[in-house]
Amino acid sequence: MRILLILPMIALAGCLASRMHSIQAQGTDSSSSRFDLAPRLSPTAFEQSATMKDSSVHEDPSLLKAGVSRDKISAALGTPNQINNHGGQEQDVYEFNPDGSKFVKPKTYARNIAAGVFTGGIATVVHQARIHHTEQQLTVYHLTYGPDGTVQSVQKESRRNTSHDGNAQD
Repeated sequence: MRILLILPMIALAGCLASRMHSIQAQGTDSSSSRFDLAPRLSPTAFEQSATMKDSSVHEDPSLLKAGVSRDKISAALGTPNQINNHGGQEQDVYEFNPDGSKFVKPKTYARNIAAGVFTGGIATVVHQARIHHTEQQLTVYHLTYGPDGTVQSVQKESRRNTSHDGNAQD
């Protein structure tokens, strides 16, 4: 009987920890508000959460370079996947799928929690494995901005060509 009481508490604690990590990773992104249901319940949000893609935004290397203004980048690519502050310098992180579409990290919905509980955690494990696999395929851009609001440096990280069997490829 105690197990039936402990399982929902563990699921709730996991959801809260995941949410807190998500809020910290997104920085000052106001669109991540849990109480703003319109963007979370729209058909577009459900599609993006399921596919982990925003097909309306595509990777544009001509924008992701030094000297381009932050306003121009955010107008073309939308809200960054993460906003960081390193030593007083703002840094935006944009993540793109192999097809060039912008990566959208899936939101945690009540149905995900219920599926995890009713399948004994198997649905959660499969869901997390799918997210991990997709994240290993991303191209990540770290854009550091100067005081004038233009890109000062760009670090491009491509995970697509990494080999997991120990054979390095050039």
